[in-house]
Amino acid sequence: MLTKLRWLGILGGGLGLAVLYFTLDPALFPFPRCPFLLLTGLYCPGCGSQRAFHALLHGELGRAAGLNLLAVLSLPLLLVGAVAGLRGWLAGQPRRAAVLYRPWLGWVVVGVTVGFAVLRNLPGQAGTWLAPQ
Repeated sequence: MLTKLRWLGILGGGLGLAVLYFTLDPALFPFPRCPFLLLTGLYCPGCGSQRAFHALLHGELGRAAGLNLLAVLSLPLLLVGAVAGLRGWLAGQPRRAAVLYRPWLGWVVVGVTVGFAVLRNLPGQAGTWLAPQ
């Protein structure tokens, strides 16, 4: 029973956040700002993702990619994880059986995230293209 309540809580919280981000533009309202950017002046891998989420909810894929390309490109992986988790929960199988729990995938995600963080802070065309617009 607790597991069902947990899933309902996660679903309700996710829907609540989606409604909040659909309704309010993080660029115009006092949403939390990136502490890494405030302290260092450098973009972290998540910088721009709140505004990108708002843009995605409004169907603006190009604008979302301009704000945080990594967030947009990670959506298929997150969708696969959600489907695998739901399928495992319905079948009563542990989530660790899903492909997302393979160690190599974790290392790939870490490598891509670190690479993205470095590239978006480089001077020049790559840094300008990957920095939040």
